[in-house]
Amino acid sequence: MYTNRFQVNLSGMIDILSNHLYDEKDVYIRELLQNATDAIRARKKIEPMIEGNIHVSLSGEDDAKTLIVEDNGIGLTEAEVHAFLATIANSSKGEKNFVNQANDFIGRFGIGLLSCFIVSDEIVMISTSQKEGTTTEWRGKADGTYSVRKIETLEREPGTQVFLRLREGLDGHEECYDQSLLAEVLEKYGASLESAITMEVHGEERVINDWTRTFADKGALVGKSRDEILAFGERVLDTHFEDYFLIENESARTFGIAYIIPYTVQMNAVRRQTVFLNNMFVTSEARDVVPDWAFFTHCVIWTDELQPVASRESFYKNERLKEVSMELGEALKTGIEMLSDEALEKLLRTHYLGFKALASDDAKFLRLIYPYLPFRTLRGEEKLADIMEQSDTIYYTYSVDDFRQITDIARGMTLINGGYSYDTPILQELASLDLAVSFVLIDPEDMTEKLMPVSAQEEAMYGVTITEMNKRMAEFDVTVEMKHFEPTTLPVIFIHSAATQSSRELERAKEESNAVFSDILASIQQEQAPAPLAHLYLNLDNPLIKRLFTSNKTAETLTVIVNVLYIQALLLGHYPLKKAEMDLMNKNMIHILEML
Repeated sequence: MYTNRFQVNLSGMIDILSNHLYDEKDVYIRELLQNATDAIRARKKIEPMIEGNIHVSLSGEDDAKTLIVEDNGIGLTEAEVHAFLATIANSSKGEKNFVNQANDFIGRFGIGLLSCFIVSDEIVMISTSQKEGTTTEWRGKADGTYSVRKIETLEREPGTQVFLRLREGLDGHEECYDQSLLAEVLEKYGASLESAITMEVHGEERVINDWTRTFADKGALVGKSRDEILAFGERVLDTHFEDYFLIENESARTFGIAYIIPYTVQMNAVRRQTVFLNNMFVTSEARDVVPDWAFFTHCVIWTDELQPVASRESFYKNERLKEVSMELGEALKTGIEMLSDEALEKLLRTHYLGFKALASDDAKFLRLIYPYLPFRTLRGEEKLADIMEQSDTIYYTYSVDDFRQITDIARGMTLINGGYSYDTPILQELASLDLAVSFVLIDPEDMTEKLMPVSAQEEAMYGVTITEMNKRMAEFDVTVEMKHFEPTTLPVIFIHSAATQSSRELERAKEESNAVFSDILASIQQEQAPAPLAHLYLNLDNPLIKRLFTSNKTAETLTVIVNVLYIQALLLGHYPLKKAEMDLMNKNMIHILEML
């Protein structure tokens, strides 16, 4: 039996790196920065006082550009060059356990430098080792060959230089030709790196991360002014923010800034957060680092405990990620609690739906914010705190339809439309809390108690006509009754149950469907219990109704007019008409025209 080694096709590996492993085309810049940063951190363990510096330059003509990245890190010996640059997936960073211990190093997979072949056919690295003082040149080519040689030099500062002769005709790599665009990429990846990143831009040397890097220090972050933190958010996230709060998880290894998005965000919008791992930018599209309900924030997070995938553009969805997300969620709630009343009210005005979603599932959080929550009432949209000042008993409906049915006869009541998202669960939860007011769910049929019955004399006068009218209305599953109620300007009111409305919608769906689906819906309709009749209440206190029933008109004529009022009540209640009701409306309008 023979034992053979796998052969690696480097050009195929480069294709995987550029087209499949990495989403970002400019990721080779990140790999160069993180190698330089790791080298500087390694040297700092030996020389703590050393000031790290990474220098980047782009030189040459457009058809012969060279990218040079230099650092004053620990450097590599010749043996280390052979060990770490000749073997794919062999990393000098050692320990890969993110969960149980902190690790200063960013790169862990040993494939970083290979990403440079995305833009170059040859990589030249000259490294001077701090350990041995020797200088080694490594020259690697995209065909899979490389050479290593020692360079005899006089005393040379430890560090590494990487030279990339950029390939001609690079599509999608504008940073390879434009210094300003290269500076933007360097700032994206290196904004939080502790070492200064220096670059010559249009003839002027400048530190790319001059002030942004200080925000990655938790102690320094706490001491930052409000204006500085808001300016950082605008610089990194390209958004003008007005409010924020700081967050931190239980281990204190993950912390950040929760910026409050200043405009309304749809709840189904993709949640994106910006995360730095060991101060290196990972992604601006993290979706699992904070809870879904925190969509009203854009967080900038620094961590050293989450485990990146091989591309280092996202994180493994493991238990630690879930724990960090939950802990940051609690920190977000605490941050909200500490906002001023003015800031909290402003926040709720903009993101009330998200806060209602959270409050409907968290009684403790509901206690904090309920006075600021907006609800629809008979007087329009109002804050709950203002609503609670109006009455000791606050009524609310289960649905928008229920609210519409009783709006006209509920004048004088404190009534909330509970049919909008999360409103009913919130009001039900508030009813269970020990508050100074009561929250009572009301059904439209409960409101019929406000309708006063007619007298025995009126019953004798109009009973026969009403009975005849009900015979004619039976096909519409509606019963007509005469009552006295306020306001007197209201001639009729249409009240029905949820079961009746469901039956109406099923009937309309059956009418609008083709034969196959119509038969299916008909069978469903037959299996259901008969829905209770809807009620059309005529207001005898209304001048129109009083005049009609004292005009000596026949029951047939009165039925035509009441039919018109019935259709009007449906339209005012936003109920789509069934086919029979549409036919009734047309027929009766013609009848009325003939009567004129």
